Amino acid sequence: MLKEAIYHQPYGNYAYPVADDKLFIQLRAKKGDLKKVHVFYDERFRDWDNNLPRFTLELNKYSSDELFDYFRVEMQFSKKRFKYYFLLDNGEEQCYYSSYGFAKDVIDYNGCFQYTYICEKDYFDTPNWVKDAVFYQIFPDRFYNGDPTINTNKLTDWNEMPQWHSFYGGDLAGIIQKLDYLENLGITAIYLTPVFKSSTNHRYDIVDYMEIDPELGDIDTCKELINQAHQRGIKVIFDGVFNHTSNEFFAFQDIIEKGEDSKYKDWYYLDGFPVKKTPSSTRGMINKVIEKLLQSDSPSLTTLQEEIIAKLELESQEDKEYVLGLVAYLVEERNKGEDISKLDAHQLWERATEVDELAKVIYPNYETFANGVWSMPKLKTANPEVREYLLEVARYWIEEVGIDGWRLDVADEVDHYFWREFRKVVKEANPEAYIVGEVWHDATPWLSGEQFDGVMNYLFATSVWDFFSRRKINVNTFEDRLAKVRTLYKSPAQAASLNLLDSHDTGRVLTISHGDKTRHKLAVAFQMTYLGAPMIYYGDELAMEGGGDPDCRRTMIWDEQRQDRDMFEWYKSLIAIRKDNIALRTGDFTLIKKDAINNIYAFTRKKEDNQLLVIFNNSNLSAELEFDLEELAIDIDLFIELLSNKEYQVEHGKIKINVEGYNVAILKADNNE
Repeated sequence: MLKEAIYHQPYGNYAYPVADDKLFIQLRAKKGDLKKVHVFYDERFRDWDNNLPRFTLELNKYSSDELFDYFRVEMQFSKKRFKYYFLLDNGEEQCYYSSYGFAKDVIDYNGCFQYTYICEKDYFDTPNWVKDAVFYQIFPDRFYNGDPTINTNKLTDWNEMPQWHSFYGGDLAGIIQKLDYLENLGITAIYLTPVFKSSTNHRYDIVDYMEIDPELGDIDTCKELINQAHQRGIKVIFDGVFNHTSNEFFAFQDIIEKGEDSKYKDWYYLDGFPVKKTPSSTRGMINKVIEKLLQSDSPSLTTLQEEIIAKLELESQEDKEYVLGLVAYLVEERNKGEDISKLDAHQLWERATEVDELAKVIYPNYETFANGVWSMPKLKTANPEVREYLLEVARYWIEEVGIDGWRLDVADEVDHYFWREFRKVVKEANPEAYIVGEVWHDATPWLSGEQFDGVMNYLFATSVWDFFSRRKINVNTFEDRLAKVRTLYKSPAQAASLNLLDSHDTGRVLTISHGDKTRHKLAVAFQMTYLGAPMIYYGDELAMEGGGDPDCRRTMIWDEQRQDRDMFEWYKSLIAIRKDNIALRTGDFTLIKKDAINNIYAFTRKKEDNQLLVIFNNSNLSAELEFDLEELAIDIDLFIELLSNKEYQVEHGKIKINVEGYNVAILKADNNE
């Protein structure tokens, strides 16, 4: 028994309440090491020295990754105070395990693990509706133009490929007009990327948090959207950008105007005064400077600077200072022997993350979203005034307009204290409001129950991409990566996280799948049958393609002649199957088969008498499979495959099924015999 691998603590994701008298516990051990794990438990304050614990449960091994097995059980006790220890059995030896460590024969009860009391405020409560929801992400400018009279920007033709600064005129009225389409598809929740006043098509640089962008509509249009969506049973969540603002935001403009005398100078992370104003062009200007520098043979730095400024016809002082510094840096690098003809804006931008001398030239003198994004200065949420302002924004849109929650942009770069305050405000405004953060990595620090309800589950997305879309990992690695998430995140967070296949920040799932619609379909089938709330990026149901930003932000296809109706029906069918089976929404997950040779992945989802067996064949060969119903813990004589309506009779306690290559079977135990 490898004792070094065994781990449990009576807190975090290893012990937490799931009801007022029920405690979830988890134990980790070396993969394949333990055959059985039991927990002995009882009331904390009873006489342990003279009485054995009254309650014993066997833990279930429910997940395994590349190194560890994870065992779990739910202990129930009306007194709410738990004291417990484990008995570990590897088939050859047994030992007790407590907070004191390991013991062969006798437990020192003083060292028992203790969960001192289940407090009602310690529950991880998430909105009930989220677990049943199918989300649909909309990038408003690209969805549908419902009111051309409000368009003031010059619009790109709807069918043209997007550029960085393209506007297409999609608006809130357009979303209202397409609610019937979304309802028909089966959507029950909409996530809108930012809708507040901004100067860009993506609107992640917010100018006014209290105003709908005039290009999208107004407050009345917004309320109409919320009301009509709610009438159809569709929730609506907004994108909350609380990490940064636009450089046109009132507080930042006050700093630009008044410098150190501005009362907002502590709202941002500034590196001295005066604050540098944004050049009229940044990356574009870098490429132009390199081009003009290569065309000139003047030996004098001053002459070169003046010459390039004149050629670029620069007038603003900000542009001139930007070019002066850039030319000086490039000339110095050329004098050191670097071939500047091989440089471009992208390379210099990345180099500036490591070269302070260059960063001082081309980056602003304040912290921003990402690296040196002049138009997005980073807010100092540690400042009480900033917190107060943003928390009022969060409250207003829920109480006054009726939105159903917030998706939080760049959530992992904002302090935890702010998010705890944010949760209090949002849940006071509406206890059923949903809070989901954008975190691309392990999000455990935000999922303790006091910050987010869930996260955009990019750990899920990347695993699905690599297994189904790219076919670069086998089923063992696929399960290892999914198992990590199942054991890292508390079960309420797992159920309330958005299982996405793509978004406005990634390539489209069909493009990631190399244009292979079979791969795309398998990924969707897994998304709709696995743990968590599925999120569809607009147009994926019509087989839209697109690479990285801005290509992934193409306009929605409304011309039915260009729509992939087969893909639409695939999505619609899977959404309907999910809606019709509570087990796929909130049921238990149990891995049944993981065959690395044939790339078979099968699992059950169960909720009371709703029981399903889901089988994925991610290989090009058909597979003849047999499942023992005793091992599945299902007592039934007939299964119905829900995609084909084909019946499968159980014979001698077993079910046999042929699953074609690159296919899926969703078998439901028929309880209506």
